[in-house]
Amino acid sequence: MMNKEMFGRIKTAAGFQRQAIRALLPEGMEGHLDVIESEVKAMFAEAVTKVMADHVTGECKSDATEDKENTKVKKVTIE
Repeated sequence: MMNKEMFGRIKTAAGFQRQAIRALLPEGMEGHLDVIESEVKAMFAEAVTKVMADHVTGECKSDATEDKENTKVKKVTIE
């Protein structure tokens, strides 16, 4: 797992990115950015919840399982 110092640096960098984007846009856009941020957070939380729920119920399929189900093998004779 990532150490606390590196996590703190990444979090600080993300804050600077957020400030830079807000500084580039007109002042009236801040409200729109707040709405967009909250919607993206809600979408992410919903996606994580769905993945976790599928994992718990066993509906989640790994890539290996899907490949086995969708792959057809044909024997080829080379002369």
